[in-house]
Amino acid sequence: MNVLLAVAALHLVVLVVPGPDVLLVSRAALARSRRAALLAGLGVCLGIACWAGLALLGINFLFAQFPWIHGVIKVAGGLYLLWMGLNLWRSAGHGEAEAGAQSPAVAHSDWANLRAGFLTNIANPKAAVFFGSVFSSVLGAHTTPGLKLAVFGVVVSLSLAWFVLVACGMSTRPVQAAYLRARKGIDRVAGTLMLGFGGLLLASRE
Repeated sequence: MNVLLAVAALHLVVLVVPGPDVLLVSRAALARSRRAALLAGLGVCLGIACWAGLALLGINFLFAQFPWIHGVIKVAGGLYLLWMGLNLWRSAGHGEAEAGAQSPAVAHSDWANLRAGFLTNIANPKAAVFFGSVFSSVLGAHTTPGLKLAVFGVVVSLSLAWFVLVACGMSTRPVQAAYLRARKGIDRVAGTLMLGFGGLLLASRE
């Protein structure tokens, strides 16, 4: 039980700290619809499930044996975040009339929202480092398969609950209306943050 509580606490802290995942789901809720945000959040959770599963299988050992794999993931993730940031800046340059003419609910397909959430999370090697370090330090070498499965369930469940909360909270009508009034500025801030995340990722040496 102590191990599960420790993993849950650490993972919850990482979830609530604003990052590319939260930013993506929040903007999907604001600019499009609750459905879009929920699908983006589901995509993020699928990415988290992949990293958690790989960590339980010993991804740190893989990175130690083949450091170039981590480097490739880092570069690909940084470029993807830069691409997202540039797209946000480009969308912010559209006129308000053009933005209002398109319904937020149909701006992206369900698959596009799900894919964006998954790629945003899976392209971030910091998730791999976090899961690898947490699981290797909190879980012992002789951890039973049952405990590993329980830890996996806790991580995925917390992730789903958090992103459902973000999607539902940010997609309320008053919040969406406020976003539409300040769309250009918010999209530029979001784009700048994505560019910053991508730049820091590419510049980091670890």
